[in-house]
Amino acid sequence: MGNRSRTTSKTSLLTIEAIRDLEGATLSEISDHTGIPVSTLHTHLRTLREMEYVVREGDVYQLGMKLFHLGEQARWRDERYQIVKERAWNLSNRVGEEVSFAIKENDRMVILFDETTTPSDEGFQVGRYFDLHSSACGKATLAELPESRVDGFVDRYGLPAHTDNTITDRDALHEELETIRKRGYAVNAQEELEGLRAVAIAIEEPDGSVFGTLDISGPPYRLPEDEVVAERLRSTVADVEAALEDYEQG
Repeated sequence: MGNRSRTTSKTSLLTIEAIRDLEGATLSEISDHTGIPVSTLHTHLRTLREMEYVVREGDVYQLGMKLFHLGEQARWRDERYQIVKERAWNLSNRVGEEVSFAIKENDRMVILFDETTTPSDEGFQVGRYFDLHSSACGKATLAELPESRVDGFVDRYGLPAHTDNTITDRDALHEELETIRKRGYAVNAQEELEGLRAVAIAIEEPDGSVFGTLDISGPPYRLPEDEVVAERLRSTVADVEAALEDYEQG
């Protein structure tokens, strides 16, 4: 019974992810994408519709807004995130660039808040996942970990290339992380996406663990020198860390 329940749950989740990946799809398209038989999918989709996780528009299945509300609840699961959001918004308005807050979850970085001065771009990257080795926020997080844990991460996931600039060599990654530790900030030099450069600094909990990261990003031609960007981040990160300390002390 236990294995059957796990299999059923996995099938439903794979169905939801397929609808997301395909940006809406018919029954046969979902089956082709997942390899799950149409008869099995039909049962799962009916249940997902009854539970309001999926809606049907003609022959096309789309994700339901119930998932949006669940995502929002997850995004606010720690009320301290509001501390960061307010300061990220203030920083974005001061520097005129995109400011993002990300946390590490399941060995990837996920952006919780993406503050920008351009209304049309608001929240553009919210919910986006980035690999640890190819993003500024990820490398800033890895630099806080001991070498053995970094090696464990590389052994498990490898170092896949996303652009020609992605670090794909273990020794090169270790050298990069040592540089980050010395200068106090990480740089994404178009390693995750072409045309995107970012500078990130890790935010520490009062106990010294990583709470998340704050970064400033934008097109390479528009951002100032990395050290200038990092200096703008440092004061905000220090402010957040002080606020986290005050919060813990009640």
